[in-house]
Amino acid sequence: MSENLKLLILEDVPTDAELMVEELAEAGMSFVSKRVATKASFVNAISDFAPDIILSDYSLPSFDGLSALKVARERCPDVPFIFVSGALGEEKAIDLLKKGATDYVLKNRLSRLEPAVSRALHEVAERRERERAEDALKESEVRYRTIFENTGTATVIVEEDGTIVLSNRQFERMTGHSRSDIEGKRKWTEFVVEADLPKVNILKAAGKRSRSSDGYEFRVTNNREGVVNVIANVALVPSTKRVVMSLLDITERKMAEEVLKKREHELEMKSQSLEEANTALKVLLKHREEDKATLEEQVLANVKKLVLPYIEKLKGARLDGSQKLHVEIIEAHLNDIVSPFLRSLSSAYLSLTPREIEVATLVKEGKTTKEITRLLNISTTAVDFHRKNLRSKFGIKSKKTNLRSFLTSLYS
Repeated sequence: MSENLKLLILEDVPTDAELMVEELAEAGMSFVSKRVATKASFVNAISDFAPDIILSDYSLPSFDGLSALKVARERCPDVPFIFVSGALGEEKAIDLLKKGATDYVLKNRLSRLEPAVSRALHEVAERRERERAEDALKESEVRYRTIFENTGTATVIVEEDGTIVLSNRQFERMTGHSRSDIEGKRKWTEFVVEADLPKVNILKAAGKRSRSSDGYEFRVTNNREGVVNVIANVALVPSTKRVVMSLLDITERKMAEEVLKKREHELEMKSQSLEEANTALKVLLKHREEDKATLEEQVLANVKKLVLPYIEKLKGARLDGSQKLHVEIIEAHLNDIVSPFLRSLSSAYLSLTPREIEVATLVKEGKTTKEITRLLNISTTAVDFHRKNLRSKFGIKSKKTNLRSFLTSLYS
């Protein structure tokens, strides 16, 4: 028993109050007591003394026990109130218990006082513990109801047979149905698109086997917007056969995935088309190079076969100096045309002028400046000018590098 137990005694006979105190002390109870005999002192003691239990006589000269019971029920309804009276009929005692008294003990049987007090205090402790548990339960229910309503996903609590017993606002919005039309009336599978029912069989089985499942996609019907794509998570409600199911709307994500797939397909088709076009272009370029090579071979063959032999005959004819020079120039130019070096030179150095190509060809063949002058019918100064330009365009900076050696290495 708590050492802080406060015992308020409403008794006008001091010796009777002392007997009550002695009885409880001998029974091993630890307490402090206060005796009052009037209404005013009784009311003040309730406020100032704050008793844990009240023992009251039924008949007092200026204040009766029934009035004291009414005051106690108004001011401290949780405090046990036990009548201790010398004469109290059974009917009266029952009436007092109905009006709120905790128990009654006759003064000639004070041995029953300690058990009555202990029992009353125990009942108070149990009641307060029960009230605390009920308050905690109510607080828990409010907290979880708030979470349930504001979870951000459509959530339902489902019976073992699939009937929805509780749904939140998000589920109302997802399905387009009010809770009054859902709770206790419809099964959750009624909202699943018929074609997707095979997908949810595993979820129904999970509920029956008291197992949890998550990450299952299917479609839910909405009576306003058509179809909603969802991903479902299911968990068992402890100590019940119910399950809680949350449905996350992934419609926008699915639409984005479809758009992405479509774009990937389009990109793949474009890439394939580009590859095909690139292959075709490579084939065309190859054919063009082959045609070009064939044409070059034909031109070279014709020049060598149909032109150069007659040049040789002209050189053997009786020609004057000027005519002979012209024939030599024609021969040199024809040799330039059929020369692989000239073709390599023209393709490698596109910035060379025709005259520079002529000079480069003659230098590579070992012609001197005087010979080049005579063959091209230009001045010595012009030949030196072209030589200088060739060295500059070829990037020959060292004066020790021979131009003819460079051109020969270029051809090889």
